[in-house]
Amino acid sequence: MTSTTGTPPRPAAPPPGDGYGYDVERVDPRAPGRMGAGSSPRRRRRPWVRWVLAGLSFLALAAAALALYFFVILPLGFGTSLVAFTAALVPVAIVLLAVWWLDRYTPQPRMSLVYAFAWGAIGSVLLTLLFGGFFDAWISPAEETELIDSFLGAVVQAPVVEEGMKSAGLIGLLIWGRRYIAGPIDGVVYAALIAGGFAFTENILYFGNSFHQAQAAGEVDVFWQTFFLRGLLSPFAHVSFTALCGLGLGIAAERRSLMLYFGLGVGGLSLGMVLHALWNGSTFFLPVDPEAPMAGFLRYYVTVQVPIFLLLVGIVLFLRLREKRILRRQLSEYGRSGWFSPDEVAMLVSMRRRRRAEKWAARHGAVARMGMRHLIRTSIALGMERHSVLFGRPTARTRARERELLEAITADRRLIGSLTAPVVRG
Repeated sequence: MTSTTGTPPRPAAPPPGDGYGYDVERVDPRAPGRMGAGSSPRRRRRPWVRWVLAGLSFLALAAAALALYFFVILPLGFGTSLVAFTAALVPVAIVLLAVWWLDRYTPQPRMSLVYAFAWGAIGSVLLTLLFGGFFDAWISPAEETELIDSFLGAVVQAPVVEEGMKSAGLIGLLIWGRRYIAGPIDGVVYAALIAGGFAFTENILYFGNSFHQAQAAGEVDVFWQTFFLRGLLSPFAHVSFTALCGLGLGIAAERRSLMLYFGLGVGGLSLGMVLHALWNGSTFFLPVDPEAPMAGFLRYYVTVQVPIFLLLVGIVLFLRLREKRILRRQLSEYGRSGWFSPDEVAMLVSMRRRRRAEKWAARHGAVARMGMRHLIRTSIALGMERHSVLFGRPTARTRARERELLEAITADRRLIGSLTAPVVRG
């Protein structure tokens, strides 16, 4: 650790050669100096304004949740809704576990994660119910049969309206602040949470209706078939659709390009709509064998949907490894300027070593552990922020943000040092 007194230290002069023990080559000889000198502190937004806006947003979602419960969930009946809610917990738990694994390397603020899930489970569902009927009436021909109405609703109306309402939550996060969606992984994480929340509420409705049908028919096969298809075979269906829009917006945010925001955002949204339509439309074109009604769908699922899902998983794993390489490279550049030692860089890019560092700090108290956790997260933010800045021209805001993160790292070092260093040396 560095000294625990005085002002934040100035970066030391780069050591001769390629550094002292860093495992990546120097890619920018002027880094991080080309960010420029720190400017005067910029005028910060009044904190109460952000809290008021956040409070109003969550109040609006709470009001929407009450409306959704009284007008959609409650008509199912208490017993049926309870069964449906319990069954819907299974697929949403799978999605949340995957999101936790993906987000833990560069964790996002918890409040924004809660907002994303709440938007998907409440806001996007309510807006879909409100605008879905108008859109369905707009695309329906004057004379239509029940089959045409069902096809248009499943293959056109549902993909367009549902994906549009889910993606509106991503747009809200971008408007709220770029720090939430700053790269591809961030976009995928928030998109997965929104889609998981949407699927959670939708599954409650589907499971509730199928449970009613099972009660009316006196058989439980209808309910268990619905649970198998939606809860076990396709928990990531909505996630896969919406993640494409989040991926496009995340790439644009990393490049800081308004043109890419529009192009990749619309492109990802459109591709997600196509995959959604392909998923819903399969039931209209697959041959049905009366003796084995599920056989045709399972063949389609294995030959079409599983490869698509594996391709998306491969993309996400590649982005996860890419984040690790980015963090190692950028923190090594700061290390060469004196901010981190090689061992600290190795600790910051390794999940196992991060946990060891937190356990070591925890032996000196909860405050020391909180300081170590904040140090790790701030250092991660510093590395990812610098990577994004390299795609554009450094501005007064980016320089002030860098200075703010470096000062926070220094403050965390002082806190940890004051709590872990012995008062009297032996």
